[in-house]
Amino acid sequence: MKKISLAITTIALVSACNFRPYHEEKYIDINPNETAFVIPLEQGTKSDQKQLKSVEYLEQKKVATKRIYTPTVWHQTGRSENEGEWIPSVVVIKVDRSPVTREWTKSTSTGTSSENQQINVESSNSIGFTVGITCTASIPEEDASKFLYWYGGKSLAAAVDNNVRSFVQDILTREFGQRDLSACQRQRKEVFDLMKIKTTEFFASRGIRIDNIGAAGEFTYTDAEIQTAINSQFIAEKKNDAAKNEVMAAEQYAKASEAIKSQKNLDAEVNMMNALAEAIKEGKLTWPETLVMSPGMSLMDLYGAKNLGSSSKNKK
Repeated sequence: MKKISLAITTIALVSACNFRPYHEEKYIDINPNETAFVIPLEQGTKSDQKQLKSVEYLEQKKVATKRIYTPTVWHQTGRSENEGEWIPSVVVIKVDRSPVTREWTKSTSTGTSSENQQINVESSNSIGFTVGITCTASIPEEDASKFLYWYGGKSLAAAVDNNVRSFVQDILTREFGQRDLSACQRQRKEVFDLMKIKTTEFFASRGIRIDNIGAAGEFTYTDAEIQTAINSQFIAEKKNDAAKNEVMAAEQYAKASEAIKSQKNLDAEVNMMNALAEAIKEGKLTWPETLVMSPGMSLMDLYGAKNLGSSSKNKK
């Protein structure tokens, strides 16, 4: 009996040693905001490895399903048949296409980070200042292959923080560096418009859609005294403008007053003429037989002359 028991035990142990671990089927879920790529890990060739560097290859490996089965193969690590593990024969790479917004500002109360993330630039006359930038980017579903090719292993947030930001800084540094400080202030919109166009075009070819990018806030000058001088100049210009406005207002008032006075005199002349015409019509006044109007003679003078003529007639 002991021999039989020992034999059974030995057979059981040998059988157990030949059993591999349970082969669990594994699945990976893909969210609606994600695009998945299934890349085979087995039976790779040199030509396959070269193709891994192409957008076309990645596009072929893009899958539309929302749950992906990941097959596995047995990898033996020892002499015994059960010494080993089940390893995947494919790798599933997911690209999160969700929009990312970044604000690179100076203030600790604004921006994506509490650190000073404004972009440092300099004018052609060596006046340093910083500019804040806001940027929103996303990955179109049809361009996920491009993004994976160019930024494989990076999230969109990391690509925006590193690649997009450095590209923007390069453009702004070059453009502002070609202008003096006065031109930098006047042509700020033109510089940011150019930056937006170039940034949008460049990253579209790499699978990143720039939904929005532009300035966030005003210039902040490295030297505080420059900011003080600019503020003082602005205040002085405003005071000068106010003084000019007051002078112009006074001149306009004087012209208006003179016009009103002239209009009143003209109205008085017209009223007098109408009154005299009415009086003559009713026989209350008569024209003198001879009347010589001297230069500058007014209607009052004429009225006096008419009265005088009328008086002379009555005496006769």
